[in-house]
Amino acid sequence: MNQHYDVIIIGAGPAGTACALGLRNAGLRVAIIDKHIFPRDKVCGDAIPGRAIKCLQAMNPAFGAAVRSFPEKLVTQRTRCYYKGKQLEFSWSLEAYTATRMDFDHFLFSLVKSHTNTTVLEGVEVKQINSTDNGYILTTKNDNSTLDCTLLIGADGVNGLSAKRLAGYQMDRRHHVAAVRAYYTGVAGMEDNCTEIYFDKKYLPGYLWVFPIKGGLVNVGLGILSAELVRHHIDVKKAFYDFIDRSPILKSRFKDAVPVGPLQGCGLPLGSRWVQMSGDRFLLAGDAASLIDPVSGDGIGNAVLSGKLAAEQAIRCFQSGNFSAAYMKTYEQELYRMVGAEMGRKAGVLKWMSKMPLLFELAFYVGQHRAIRNFIK
Repeated sequence: MNQHYDVIIIGAGPAGTACALGLRNAGLRVAIIDKHIFPRDKVCGDAIPGRAIKCLQAMNPAFGAAVRSFPEKLVTQRTRCYYKGKQLEFSWSLEAYTATRMDFDHFLFSLVKSHTNTTVLEGVEVKQINSTDNGYILTTKNDNSTLDCTLLIGADGVNGLSAKRLAGYQMDRRHHVAAVRAYYTGVAGMEDNCTEIYFDKKYLPGYLWVFPIKGGLVNVGLGILSAELVRHHIDVKKAFYDFIDRSPILKSRFKDAVPVGPLQGCGLPLGSRWVQMSGDRFLLAGDAASLIDPVSGDGIGNAVLSGKLAAEQAIRCFQSGNFSAAYMKTYEQELYRMVGAEMGRKAGVLKWMSKMPLLFELAFYVGQHRAIRNFIK
């Protein structure tokens, strides 16, 4: 049986759920589809940045309040960075947290269920997207049933169907990070309100993160630019353990640490290049639009922002009756104004610093001065 919706959102991660929350009062018939049944895990650093919270707060103060009362989080107040025996510490004024993606994504999805009239389809995988004169027809893998919509929003990640089918996405290793992540207990010296970043000359411009999670859990991960992996024939899983072993600080702190579950991998599409993220009757958001910050590695903040902006663009489309590719460019332009130009500048700085590791040492040296440290932050 064919079911028609004004808007269908594929993917119920932070981008998709933010979009559904943004459409809650639009008077549109909205469906959100995800191939998983929540709660589900997502390989990530588990850092929830201030931008995500600000966007949720802007959509509805009740959403911001809900995040603040979300019990599975830890408050992040500081980040400590290490390189060649030196360290820099940054304090954060914006509220930020850490929480597992299993808990946080489930929390956001629960907001959609409780605060909107969105039709929720969990455990439903889309296997085919076909365009029509009036929108799109989606065929599900489960039972070959179909759904159609006037406007389609793809928020199903870089490996999902939307980015490939709608925008012809192809991975560029120069703008893609291969990452691995594991959970540990028993990591010595952890502070609940402080996240940690480690750099090693051997693996620049990549870094290893150590983030505290509620209940004594620690999220430990390593991300390296995919082009560097190929150039230097690096196995990222072996590099993860080598990185810890090469650092006297990490080696000591992980001496009695116990892994919880396996080391898992993921791909991170960086916003260091601006890809197509809109067209006739479609928008892409979150990782499907390659919006991960090339320096911080943050994906959640830009995902929530893009979902919010996608909802605003969708509302404009229905109000004007205009769903053309040219009109959809407003969404891309707004995203570029808010985060795209900044990510491009960051990527340029990181590129030069990775070519000249002495710049890293200089940054850690001059960063001891408060004014310089604030500039770097």
